Amino acid sequence: MRVRLVNECELVRAGLTQLLTEHADRAMLLAPSADRDEIADVALVDPFRRRTDDVLGAPTTVIRPPGTARVAVFTWECRDGFVERAMLGGADGYLTKDLPALELVAALEKVHAGERIVAVDAGQRPAPPKPRPIALTPRETHVVALIAAGAPNKEIARELELSMNTVKSHIRTAYRAMGVTSRTQAVLWAVEHGITAPWVAVRDEVAS
Repeated sequence: MRVRLVNECELVRAGLTQLLTEHADRAMLLAPSADRDEIADVALVDPFRRRTDDVLGAPTTVIRPPGTARVAVFTWECRDGFVERAMLGGADGYLTKDLPALELVAALEKVHAGERIVAVDAGQRPAPPKPRPIALTPRETHVVALIAAGAPNKEIARELELSMNTVKSHIRTAYRAMGVTSRTQAVLWAVEHGITAPWVAVRDEVAS
């Protein structure tokens, strides 16, 4: 698997090069001189590197570099709202830079295989909710799966043929059942519990 690191500082590139050298049979970082000529399986970008003061507003668009099959966010940032914005903005995965080597390589392989994955180091995860029984209805499960896929409420309503008020009601009851209070926590919870959905038309709509 060939990995492209996009517009990163020398320190991060050197660290990632060393890390992937230890797993050269599974992943190889393309040299900067090869970035334009060789096709990469996964590109790593950090859209928050120069805009970490704003977690509100429109989603950050994660642009897929030419000659790249998939793109994943690779960042230090994991504040509330960042994961949602990146996944809604077109990312195939969200990986933090402090992931242990084996976890990072495994996450890259999953992104390469077509999975949409959020891999966040334990020290950066939002505080876990208190354990409680989980009892989502089939409809709530579908709504949560679409949230994990990055779909906004409008797209969820259209996909499930529901009104916006009904979608919001399902989200509120699902959040209470899961013990989460934000969309970012819901995405992480859904990924951890294997509740996912195909990436439907949202990416094309965001890009247009």
